Amino acid sequence: MRALTITELETAADTPRSTIYYYVREGLLPAAQKAAASRAIYSDVHVELLKEIRRLKGSGADLETVRTSIAPLLERQAAAEPDLVARRAAETRGAILQTAARQFARRGYKRTRIADIIREVGIAPPVFYTHFVTKRQLFVESFNVFVHWMSGLIEPPLADEPDPAVRLIWRMYAYWGLQRLSPDLLGLAMAEGLQEDAETRAAVQEALRIIAAGPTADLRELRREGGGPPIPDELMAYSLFGATEQASMRATWDGDFDQRDVMFTHLFLYLAVEAAYRGTNDASARLEEYRDLVDRLISEGPPVPRDALP
Repeated sequence: MRALTITELETAADTPRSTIYYYVREGLLPAAQKAAASRAIYSDVHVELLKEIRRLKGSGADLETVRTSIAPLLERQAAAEPDLVARRAAETRGAILQTAARQFARRGYKRTRIADIIREVGIAPPVFYTHFVTKRQLFVESFNVFVHWMSGLIEPPLADEPDPAVRLIWRMYAYWGLQRLSPDLLGLAMAEGLQEDAETRAAVQEALRIIAAGPTADLRELRREGGGPPIPDELMAYSLFGATEQASMRATWDGDFDQRDVMFTHLFLYLAVEAAYRGTNDASARLEEYRDLVDRLISEGPPVPRDALP
């Protein structure tokens, strides 16, 4: 069920607000839920009732007949009334994040303006600041949006891929895309994920769990197949991610290393871990099996989620 402002309700029901307010006073519509002193929230129930009222009046029914006819609808709405204010707040917060993530990806942190985000979302500044106190907080929570975008782009095709090393290469490719979307974001998100702000910390943690989920599942499958060392699989997945992050950072310092070096180094590290789980020692020999795939992805450049495009 949608949460609607009075303007959105006017459009959805093709009814002027003066008529809507009149029907509320007459008890033909439920009162709106108050989100603020001057801001009310309506729902699809209001749209349904307004259309039914118009239909009944169009057939010649008087006000009392209309009241009697829609009474069952009003009773059902009263018995199962959702928290429209909370729903609207969640929708608004999500819209702000999606818009901000696109602008941060397109313009970078410094050139992205809060005023532009507010205008694109179509909200007032006080509404924005009830969700995000600072531009920095908004930027950090965009990390979660970026990760969801990239996960949605990369993970579905991997569902039928039997080789965990191939899945790893594609996930490194996605990580490269994350870095290119906003080079400063990853480090800032990691730092902010340790701060006291619970909402920001939770958003960063969720993003990191998404990043680690695939490698963790692969390691658990390896353990089911061959035992594995006495260490937590999830921590090993985070360790592999941390190694990639540090290697990627080093590659940005000068021209000594490039993205191909980073991907092959991390692939070797993973193959060594996989060999340890399987009880073999063939990481170096297997590295060449994946050279063509790595070279092809490097030549294509980093992936860009459709949601990040203008």
